[in-house]
Amino acid sequence: MGRKRILIVDDNEFFLRQQTTYLQRSSFDISSAVTGKEALRKARKLLPDLILLDQILPDKSGQDVCRELKKDPVTASMPIIIVSSGDRETSRARTAEAGCDGLIFKPIRRDLLVTMVEELLGVATRRWSRAAVSLPCTVRNGEEQVTSTLYSLSGGGVFVALEGSPMPGDILGLVFRLPGDGEVLSVRSAAVVWRGRYMEMGPEGVGLRFLTIDAADQERIDTYVLSLSDRP
Repeated sequence: MGRKRILIVDDNEFFLRQQTTYLQRSSFDISSAVTGKEALRKARKLLPDLILLDQILPDKSGQDVCRELKKDPVTASMPIIIVSSGDRETSRARTAEAGCDGLIFKPIRRDLLVTMVEELLGVATRRWSRAAVSLPCTVRNGEEQVTSTLYSLSGGGVFVALEGSPMPGDILGLVFRLPGDGEVLSVRSAAVVWRGRYMEMGPEGVGLRFLTIDAADQERIDTYVLSLSDRP
């Protein structure tokens, strides 16, 4: 299988170079464009596997470019991530309405960018020991919170059964307890990096990457996951 090709669209040289550097380190082939018109032309010519699209371009918005690409049968299936420096709620609403596949904000975290890209392309490398679990949890999304169940736990993230419309790039909070451990474990922020179904017949939900978690809590998760793998 050849290396995945990514088209990065940004008229700011700093951010264009930053995203290029982050993704080249992860062995992706990178092409670039600086306007919406150039992005449309290169997307149709190069047929990249994924597009990173700045929200504000000299000639049109990233969401408008996304709409055009999603209407074209040749490019409709390309995953598109909007890169924004604007208001979170406004950017999210416009991104979802345009049919984009994810949203990430500047300043860009390399680990989050690479994880989102790898998940959308189906080439993610698991960096943490992982265990199948079924644990009750509380998910916080801004001022809202819902009870749910988490699965496939690791020190780096988890799958949570979740209805509604979270999209890759959304930031959630998570509270749960590990079996045999009376203390509450709180993940202050975790990014949605993919959405879909857990296993073939499992529930719909989202894969979360932990962004802000106490080192002690992460160690507790690692210890618990490893204890499950040691069981006969």
